[in-house]
Amino acid sequence: MATYDDKLRTLEVLRDSDAMIVTGFGAALMGYCDFRGNLVAAYDIDKCIDIIAQDMEYEDAIDYFYFNIHGAYVGESSPIFIRLETSIKRQCQSVYPMKLKTG
Repeated sequence: MATYDDKLRTLEVLRDSDAMIVTGFGAALMGYCDFRGNLVAAYDIDKCIDIIAQDMEYEDAIDYFYFNIHGAYVGESSPIFIRLETSIKRQCQSVYPMKLKTG
């Protein structure tokens, strides 16, 4: 299970690099990876959309995410966004707790 300390360590690593961190999406931060030779933050797409949907309709949140966040290229340190399939999410539940979508 990802703990608060795990998240803090991840943020420390990212802050010590040139990686871009998306403000307000700490709960969606999954970790970091080397992407094309750059250390970048990795976020859960579904969790990002859930965070945005707290302030607007879900369908609007999807559009907002893909246009304003996913589609924003801020250089080689841009974060990556990952969608885990439901079966993978279930397997990862003990390592990284997250809300599963059904239906």
